[in-house]
This record gives sequence, C-alpha cells and structure tokens, in this order.
Amino acid sequence: MRLIICEKNIAAKRIAQILSSSKAKTHYYSHKDDKVPYYKWDNNIVIGLSGHVFDVSFPEGFSSWNKVNEKELVKTELVYVVTKSAIVDTVRHFAKSADEVIIATDYDSEGESIGLEAVNIVKSVNPNVSIKRAVFSAITEKDIKESFANLKEVDVNLAHSADARREVDLIWGAALTRFISKSSKKTGNNFLSVGRVQTPTLKIIVDRERERMRFKPEKYWYIYAELKKGKKFIAEYSEKKLFDRDLAEKIASIKPKTARVIKVVKKKIERKPPIPFNTTEFLRAATSLGYTAQSAMLAAQNLYLKGYISYPRTDNTVYPSTINLRDVLKSLSKMRTLGPLARELLEKKDLKPTHGSKQTKDHPPIYPVAPATKAKLSEREWKIYELIVRRFFATLADPSVEEKTRVTFDINNYTFVSNGSSIISHGWRKYYTYSHAKENILPSLQEGETVDVIKVVSEEKETTPPQRYGYSSIIKIMDQLNLGTKATRPGILAKLVSRGYLSKGSQLVPSNVAVKVVEALEKHAKTITEPQMTAELEKEMEEIRSGKLDKQMVVDKSRKILLQTLDVLERNKDNIGKEIRSAFYWEPLGTCPVCKTGQMRIIKSKRTKKRFVGCSNYPKCKNGWPLPQRGRLEVLKEVCKHCGMRLVSISYPGSSKRTWKVCVNLSCPSRNKTKKK
Repeated sequence: MRLIICEKNIAAKRIAQILSSSKAKTHYYSHKDDKVPYYKWDNNIVIGLSGHVFDVSFPEGFSSWNKVNEKELVKTELVYVVTKSAIVDTVRHFAKSADEVIIATDYDSEGESIGLEAVNIVKSVNPNVSIKRAVFSAITEKDIKESFANLKEVDVNLAHSADARREVDLIWGAALTRFISKSSKKTGNNFLSVGRVQTPTLKIIVDRERERMRFKPEKYWYIYAELKKGKKFIAEYSEKKLFDRDLAEKIASIKPKTARVIKVVKKKIERKPPIPFNTTEFLRAATSLGYTAQSAMLAAQNLYLKGYISYPRTDNTVYPSTINLRDVLKSLSKMRTLGPLARELLEKKDLKPTHGSKQTKDHPPIYPVAPATKAKLSEREWKIYELIVRRFFATLADPSVEEKTRVTFDINNYTFVSNGSSIISHGWRKYYTYSHAKENILPSLQEGETVDVIKVVSEEKETTPPQRYGYSSIIKIMDQLNLGTKATRPGILAKLVSRGYLSKGSQLVPSNVAVKVVEALEKHAKTITEPQMTAELEKEMEEIRSGKLDKQMVVDKSRKILLQTLDVLERNKDNIGKEIRSAFYWEPLGTCPVCKTGQMRIIKSKRTKKRFVGCSNYPKCKNGWPLPQRGRLEVLKEVCKHCGMRLVSISYPGSSKRTWKVCVNLSCPSRNKTKKK
C-alpha cells in the first residue's frame, strides 16, 4: 500500500482527486471521539495532517512562573509533545502496512519540519519502509503529477533549520516574557511579551514615533500663481518651501497682469512594469489595499490550497523557464471578468516578463495557476486573487509612456514653474489598476509668449514630521534587516497588535507601554532591541539548511547569549520594573471643570476594580466620569477641540474592532450637541 501524507486535509483531498482522476473516496478513521478523514483508491491512501502535530515545549513542571526562574528555563532541554493525537494515531495505523510512503507537505522549512514529524511517526512503527518526498509549487494536475513522477529525498537539514527557529524563539520568548512581566508586575492575562524578532521590530516602530515627537514644525510659505490661457492652470514659485517670510510677503504683494514663458522642456518617460510578486512584495501590495499582513497571507494560503495560485511563500522574483507563460494566459482567458485582459496579452508576438534581482530554485514567484470565479471564493480571497492575476498580467505587459512638460515663467522677475503630465500609453497600468498616473494637461505654450495672471497666492504652512510606518513599509524594513522570515513576519506584527503594543489601523502607532518596554530594554539590555543579533541567528539557521552548521550548536549558542543577557537584566531588575510600570499610571486628562484646581485622572477602584475618571481633589471634589470596563485605555496627546480635555483611545486586543478615540468629559459641549440632535 502507498501512503501519501499531506500538510492539511484540504491539500490531501485535492491531491487525492488529482492522482486518482477523481476516483478517490472519503473514509474516516475513528480515534476515541474523533474521526480523521482520509482518501482511498486502489492501493493508495492519502492523509492530511493539521500543520504541526508535535509542539516544542518545556518539560512538565516548568509552566509555573513563580517556581521556575528564567535561567532554569533557558538551560532545560526542550521536548516535543503530541498535540494532534487522533491524526498521529491515524498515521501510525496506516504506516504499519505501508510499502511506500510519500511526504507531500509544503516545500519550505516549515513544511519540511512537518514532513519530518510524519517521517518519525512512520518509522516508529515501520522503520524499514521506503520514504520519498514530492516537491511542488502549485496544487495543479500538472505540478502534482510531475512531482510524483520525480520523487526526492526528505531534506532533513531544511527541517532542522525550522526546528532550530522554533526552539530558539520559544526559549527567548518564554524567558524574556517572564522576566519583563514579573519585573513590571504584569502577569496573568495582562503579561508583556518580548521576543527575539518582535522586540527589534517594535523598536523600529517606536524609534519612528520618538522621531515624530522630537520633531519641531517650522513655518514656510507655499506660493503659486493662477494663470490662464484658454483654461486655468497653476505655476508654483521655484522654491516650493520658502522659509523667508519677508520674501514671501514681497512676492505675494505683486500684482502682475501677465507671465512670460522663458523655457519649455518636454520629454517622454517610460515606466517599466513591476516585477513578479515574491512574498514581501505581495504583502506590501496587499496591505496597501487595507488588509493586514496576516489576513492577506491567510487568503493567499487558501488560494494555494484550492489550486488557484502558486505557493505564496517565496523569495523568487524571476519566472523560471519551466513556466509556460502563454499557457497560463490561455487558462486565464476563460474567465468572465479578467479573461479579456488575458486575451489581449495573448495577441503579443513575444512575452517578455519583467524580473527582479532575487532568484531562488525552490519556488517560482507568486502567480495564478488556474482560473477562478467570485462565487467559489470569499470576498477577501477574490480581491487577493485579482491582485495576483493583475500583477501577473502587468509583468508581461509593455511599459507605460508619459510625456512630462516643464514650463518656466517669469512673473515680475520671479521664477515660477508649471509641471504638466499626459499619458501617451497606459501600458501595464491598464492591467494593474492599483497604480495610477495622474494627468495634468497644460495648454500649448511657446517660449516668449505671455499668459494672463489671475492672482498670486501665498499660503502659510508647517513642515510635517516623518510618516508613521504602515504594514507595507515595516515589512520591507524587516526583510532588509533579515528580521523574521517571509512566513513569520505577518504573525509577528499581528502579535504586536494583539498584545496592545500597536494600535489597529493602517498606521502602526506604538502605545505608551510599548515605548516604556523598548526604553527599559534599550537602557539595560540593548542587544535585545537591536536587529543585528537576531539577523545573525537567522543567518545561522539558514546555514543549518545548507549543512554548514549543526542545529544543536546554533540552539546552544543562542542559549549562551540569552543567559548573558539575563545576567545584565537581573542586575537591573528593579529599575526595569519601575520604568515599565510608569507606563500604566495614566497622565491627567486636564483641569477639573468643576473645582477648577484638580486634575482629572483615570483611576481604578481598589474596592470594585472598576475604572473611572475622577478629580485629584477627591473627596473635596467628587466630579467623575464613567469609562468602558473592557478594552485597553491610553491617554493621548491630542486634545478635544470642544473642551480641551485630552482624548482617550480605547482598543480591544484580539478583536477586529478598530481603536476608538473619544472625549470622556460628560460636560463637553460636543455631547450637548449630540443630545440636541
């Protein structure tokens, strides 16, 4: 009997149908109260795991935060415990009578680790059975049949690289999280998490916030002239940001009737099509559409398992020669919505795809492998599928061509410039509609001619601080700094949000607690917050994959570094705890509107444990306002424009709700307006 083991049930079912030409029947293996599905035809059985069926953990007795100190935790040998006993017993049952076993999990380090778990289960009951590996990048008939016709060996080194990462992350995360949480007296459900990758990532976001806080806006003047030749158009003063107030007022005071054209420059610009999607570029594009990295990755994984796209975890930005691009277009041309675009591209004599600088041999870039319909996908899956299809089309399309026009004017001996843009050919932008080229059509202008000046306007403005990071920009930085992997980055960002370190929304705004945690660690154990150490460990894990380093050697080295770090932390334990705890004492919202001398503060009742806003002059002043009893509160720097009280943000970790900004002042004029309505 041939036993085929896949990573998940959905993949097992699809692979069984492909290999059996739809003859496979669904059966169930009973294990206590569970029933595990498997697929059978002729002398073949296909079983789907549920991801990892073993979890790396500390030995029994090490779960107590009070009885086990952090150094003991670091030094103890880890164990792998069964987490999916029904699936493990099902594999064991069929492995006993198997003549051949084929591992068909996803081909990456995590998939190989899951595959090695299956190998160990099989060998525990059938040590001499032949075990091979099917390697594929898409769950299509062509890819699956080719992979089963060219079986390979299980890559043990690749699996060990993933296991090393699992072990190192557990040791670092558990030890540091316990230390920081206990030091700051934030245990139980309110613990503070620290991690090998998440903390350097958080520091990058906090650094940007501190940069914004230090930023001092500077006044400048933006001057433009409204001109007319048949139609109105704008010419800007040659210095877009003029910091000289006197000069700005002088220019704004002129009352010219005409502007003379002194120079006209036109040039054509070709915009090259985008490169194929690797995981990083895909996530950046998906998050720019409003999805979180984690939700985009989940949708892509579902599309892969359903056989619509290639494997979504890849560094590759070069289509391999084995992909018949014309055949892919022919397949997609059958679609009702996107088919016409595929048929247009098929009319091209030569298909010359773009390519990036990253080329790997394990998986191709992310591309569509089969046509899909909206009816068979969720709304999110369809949007992600459409994004991937349109990106694929764009990589095969022609450049977009624009004509740029720069006209220089003399207005009362001051230089003004008008920039025009017109699209000659949309090229790839026709297919990839997420990238827009704005047109600004200027009237026909010749050197020496004059046009009417309607008015000259001066606007006082202020320089703005650097933008906060969004998901797209932080994922790019994580990739550049080798923080995490293409598979782990979405989960790391999701964890930072769920633990209350970052607010929900398109901009990544660190909480006060996040800032205090980073500041305390920077001051007393800077290594934890810097990307260099983490990136070096990531590099060593890759060297396990190539066979240059031993897994245990890398894990033990990380233990040694962590023990040295804990030595430093323990010497400064009291100071660290005190600095972090200061983040939990809310700053005052403003002066009490009743007694006029006290400060309104967020208070937690020692008796009822309920939160409310009360006056610091209590019991002389009993003014108070209610607060939501659930959710995470933070006093913001921003003040209410109606009453001047500082706003409060309310967020719900683990919820899909966004963060709310509210004024909690019951006597705020804005509340009276709402009541009248």
